[in-house]
Amino acid sequence: MAEPNMIYKIAVLRLLSKVDTSLSNGQVAQFFLDKEYTDFFSIQTVISDLEDAGLIEATSSHNNTLYTLTTEGRHTLELMHDKITPAIEEDIVSYLKENKLEIRNDNALSANYDKATGGGYIVHCKYIQDKQVLLDLSIHTSSIHQAETICNNWRARHEDVYMSLMDTLIS
Repeated sequence: MAEPNMIYKIAVLRLLSKVDTSLSNGQVAQFFLDKEYTDFFSIQTVISDLEDAGLIEATSSHNNTLYTLTTEGRHTLELMHDKITPAIEEDIVSYLKENKLEIRNDNALSANYDKATGGGYIVHCKYIQDKQVLLDLSIHTSSIHQAETICNNWRARHEDVYMSLMDTLIS
């Protein structure tokens, strides 16, 4: 039997291979914590090792990191898939099925900001539904405080912003 960290690494790869979107650090960790496979710090080490090895790719936004499987990760999984027990495979499928809506909703929104040339910050807000971009908005702010406020409010107010824009532009 493979060592636990190796099994955890393969399980992370398998988890990412079963979704058609990215998974957040919290979503990946939650699987391992819910199933009581390991602790939070161990799974963070596993994720870091996979990223360092180029098997997964991280994309960071304002306060979230999303992971996707790389081509090398997919190839590694093909070679090592037999190291995952049927019970772990069932747990992965069950977790994704039970959390499908939450995963989709969590990944439907993103907000981050970059320093703008010439001063200020550019805030990038995105709203995706059913794999289709409904709103991709970039806004210039004069302060980092404004940029952070917009990012923090995006999750709660994205639908209001979308509807307001549609009403304004259509009427």
